[in-house]
Amino acid sequence: MRHLRSSNNFKRDAAHRRAMMRNLVLNLIEHGRIRTTLPKAKAARTLAEKLITLGKKGTLHHRRQAVEVLGSTVAAKRCVKKVFGELSQRFAVRPGGYTRILKLPRTIRQAKSDLPRGVTKRSKFYGTRLGDNSPLVLWELCEAEITKKEKPKGKKKKAPRAEKPKTEAAPAQTDAPKAE
Repeated sequence: MRHLRSSNNFKRDAAHRRAMMRNLVLNLIEHGRIRTTLPKAKAARTLAEKLITLGKKGTLHHRRQAVEVLGSTVAAKRCVKKVFGELSQRFAVRPGGYTRILKLPRTIRQAKSDLPRGVTKRSKFYGTRLGDNSPLVLWELCEAEITKKEKPKGKKKKAPRAEKPKTEAAPAQTDAPKAE
């Protein structure tokens, strides 16, 4: 029974679990969207939302609390700066729920509508991991400003070239001196 056990320990000790959550949140803040397993995303969601709330408050004390949670590495400091700058402005009027978890389709049949034509292999469009078949999700910041790169669907047809009008050929000039 799991009486009074509020969180998933992922069969890791406390330090490893804390580092794993820290890395997930750092990657989410840095990239805006990451692909991870469903239980990890659910566990790290609370940490990410608390950090964004600290960023909205914006005082020196709250900044130090965020550094304590994320660590003092260069990447962590860059993420703290992003949380207290860009993300705090983006979510200024939003009362909570700064992240969303989108479940990916588990099979190719479910992913058929999202797949580009001709793709039938197991790829990033699937919602399960190849090794252990665990469910994968997209965990992203709400109102994410991520631009989707569109690939051309087919070869572009070239417009027929306009033919140049033929002009009369000028007499060939030679460098040899002319005899008079």
